[in-house]
Amino acid sequence: MRTTSGSNTTWTWTLPAHFPPGKFLRMKVDGGTLRQGGSALAWDDHGYYEVALDAGSLTLSP
Repeated sequence: MRTTSGSNTTWTWTLPAHFPPGKFLRMKVDGGTLRQGGSALAWDDHGYYEVALDAGSLTLSP
């Protein structure tokens, strides 16, 4: 589900019970800051962000 609050966009999800823990999704964005659990995510050496699926949410701020 996607929600917007001011200039922030947050995506939330629920993983199925059988989904293995500790999995990540690589993402690139054209600008802004990605946050999970209140902390900004760091780029990896290839310019990707690694988003933890276990967190259940992701926020993009300008």
